[in-house]
Amino acid sequence: MTDARLPALRALILEDQIKLGEGAREVAEAICERHKGAVRGLVFYGSAMRQGEVADKMYDFYVIVDQYKSVYGSGLKRFGSWLLPPGVHFMQITGANGKRLRSKYSIVSEKAFHRRARGGAFESMLWARFAQPSAVLSDDSEVRTQLLDTLALACAHFAGEIRPLLSGSVTPLMPWVRGLSESYKTELRPERPDARASEIVARFEARYQRLSEILFAAELETPPKPGRARAFLCQAKWILRRIIGKPMGALRVMKAATTFNAGLDYILEKVESHSGVRLQVTEEERRRPLIHAPSLAWRLYRAGAFR
Repeated sequence: MTDARLPALRALILEDQIKLGEGAREVAEAICERHKGAVRGLVFYGSAMRQGEVADKMYDFYVIVDQYKSVYGSGLKRFGSWLLPPGVHFMQITGANGKRLRSKYSIVSEKAFHRRARGGAFESMLWARFAQPSAVLSDDSEVRTQLLDTLALACAHFAGEIRPLLSGSVTPLMPWVRGLSESYKTELRPERPDARASEIVARFEARYQRLSEILFAAELETPPKPGRARAFLCQAKWILRRIIGKPMGALRVMKAATTFNAGLDYILEKVESHSGVRLQVTEEERRRPLIHAPSLAWRLYRAGAFR
């Protein structure tokens, strides 16, 4: 990315920054209190960020910490978070107005977040996720600036991973729908990737048009010619991400069972909301979700929950 593009991307990312609603703010404060002294910043993202305060909506945060040792000590959880980030946690509090507030938050070290979200990871999980709107929270101005830069660079890297797939007439929204769809296909998701990608891009149509003006200016002006070799290599990378991504996603779900209280109920609720598939589970399966994970996953698959 040329130097001329980074200021424009920074300006756009700054426009994404929103003032947190009361519920999100209370949850963010509770997370910082739980991990006092370790938190460097938070990144608020997901449907609650996109749609605003919605009844009983789960708040999604990435919690950026100085190092895993500050949160997990020196045990297996620390090693697991380093080996297969992030560590996923659950929090439920009662807000000032008596409302139940729930959060799924992911803990990742500052070093790992910047490296992976800027394109240092082969998996698209971070740099594709944070090419979408998100809000940065930090009391440290330098930390906040670095996080905002990382979000800008995530957009640039994502664009580079989409560009070889484009040919012929390119519309401003096309690259982002295609890219998000490719990314969703690498994850364990119950909804249809194409439909979900189109929905998110349509919600922020003006934002993605401006991103394309910054990152795909040449393609919008002059239809790109098919580059068969580059397109083939790029598509091969996305196929490899699918092959790697789904098993890695399953491993992360299993790892989350050690840190995510009420995780099974949350996962099943999420699956039902996206696919309509409702699975009844026993108390034994709730107590030992890791042991029963393979059979639960098979039952969900047979019921048509995953695509």
